[in-house]
Amino acid sequence: MTAAEKYLEEKDDMKAARINRILEAAFVLFSEKGIDTITMNDIAKKAEIGVASLYRYFETKEEIAIRTAIWAWEQQKNQIVPILETGDFNDKSGIEEINTIFDLFLSLYENQTSFLSFIYFFDSYAVRTKIDKIKLKDYEEIIFSVQKIVEKAITKGIQDNTISKQFVGKEEMLYLTLMNSLFTVCQKLSLNKNLLSRDSEESGKAELKLLSDFLIKGIKA
Repeated sequence: MTAAEKYLEEKDDMKAARINRILEAAFVLFSEKGIDTITMNDIAKKAEIGVASLYRYFETKEEIAIRTAIWAWEQQKNQIVPILETGDFNDKSGIEEINTIFDLFLSLYENQTSFLSFIYFFDSYAVRTKIDKIKLKDYEEIIFSVQKIVEKAITKGIQDNTISKQFVGKEEMLYLTLMNSLFTVCQKLSLNKNLLSRDSEESGKAELKLLSDFLIKGIKA
């Protein structure tokens, strides 16, 4: 590698590090206060860069919001995928794999409150501002990459007779029903945690486990 090539590589690394710092800062602000109330100045200040530098990387807050959403899902995927690629996981039956995936929602509820909050604010922002679907293509693709893992477990369960045959040809619909049910409840419990006197993390975990058990029984062969 020549000195010039090494310089360009280091420059690219510095650029990537700065973009990552911007997205981390945006994620913290958006998850805490929503997207509408945050300005480009707020993000620049949190990322400890000048606002002019911020605009060199991102032209609009919408662009930052979309990139932050992709970044946030990538962080989740990086934590989830290794768990679902182990020999222990692949040795399970289809229904057991689904149950393991369901258990990840308990971890999400306990440890990823910021992620759940951010996705709530981002989805609301995307709908309200009517973000062009073309701009959400990369966001959709990373979610789809997670979907394929779950659908693979569903297909495996149908083939090994641990998941009901009634779902043959309905794998995607079953995925959407299962994941939307768990994610929505997980998100609501997280956002409303301790809102009422009867609310607590333990009661939330119990509700998620009950829902998980209910869904497993509903698809089991």
